[in-house]
Formats: sequence, C-alpha cells, structure tokens
Amino acid sequence: MQGGRLRARVVILNATTVRSPSGHPVETMTEGATVWAEVKGISGRERISGGAETAQATVRVWMRFRRDVTATSCLKVLTGAFKGAILSIDGPPIPDARATRIEILCSQKGNV
Repeated sequence: MQGGRLRARVVILNATTVRSPSGHPVETMTEGATVWAEVKGISGRERISGGAETAQATVRVWMRFRRDVTATSCLKVLTGAFKGAILSIDGPPIPDARATRIEILCSQKGNV
C-alpha cells in the first residue's frame, strides 16, 4: 500500500445508544479512531426538493483495513480539501483483494 496517498486525517464516528434522563433510548454518534485516509470527490449533483435547492457530493475514501467501519458509521474529515465535512457512508466498506485497505463510498449533503 502506498502510504503517501493517505494525506487526510479522518475520525470514525459510530452510532451508540444511550439512555436519556427520562429513560428513553437516544442514538448518538461517538468518536472512534482517528486515521489517515485518502479523500477524493467523485461527482456532485444539485436538485430542488421541497422548494429548496440542495447539493450532494459523492466522495471516495481509502484507508487501511479496519473492522470498526460499517455501513452505519460516518466519517468526519479533519484535514484536506473536505476539512470539516461529515460524510455519510452509503454502503458497506469494500476491502481490496489482500485485505490491506478498504474503499468507502460516501455522500456529503448540503444546502446551496
């Protein structure tokens, strides 16, 4: 694996369920590991939904193989072109043939 391509710092956010003071379960995102990754924009599109114009970008993330990244996780980008973005994972991470790294397709949504 080429380590020089992993230039962005990414925090893995996993969903956990906690109890509110009233006793109801509440789902929150907790920060997991901070890892090096390659974050690249693939495509973007704009559309009008409910009278508001929204934009969505498809982003590809490569990182070293990890088992704690799932389809329900999110990624918070700390450095690079997508700094500050919260990326929603669109499907299960796809490992390469040797299980040394994983490819994650994500979406970033925002209002225009």
